[in-house]
Amino acid sequence: MSVPLDELLQTLLSAERAGVQVASASLRECQDPTLRPMLEQILAGEGESCRRLLTCMQHLGLQPNRQTGEFYARAMAIADLHERMAFIDRGQRWVIRKLQETLPDCADPTVRGELETVLRIHEENSVATPA
Repeated sequence: MSVPLDELLQTLLSAERAGVQVASASLRECQDPTLRPMLEQILAGEGESCRRLLTCMQHLGLQPNRQTGEFYARAMAIADLHERMAFIDRGQRWVIRKLQETLPDCADPTVRGELETVLRIHEENSVATPA
């Protein structure tokens, strides 16, 4: 594993917080009824991922950071909601890659189970997001 697990969990938690905020703000702006269900699914998935990452951190005795990842500012700088959705999907795929790199070396069954669920959530959300 190239990045220590504790560092990865903190980074992912910050990214997921940003994802919650982006999805929530995007939902408030959304006038396109075809995008609303996707944004609602992403919002739910990002929130669930935050909870699961916090479970991992609690299990490992780690104190979670309070940071929100830079993804929020970068995503919200994209005014066109369809373009923002494509950016959100790139964020989903980034999380997928990080988890796929980490899981083979994750020996802790609790952490592994939670991260496998976070991976599945992001895979499902990436498939649902229009390219």
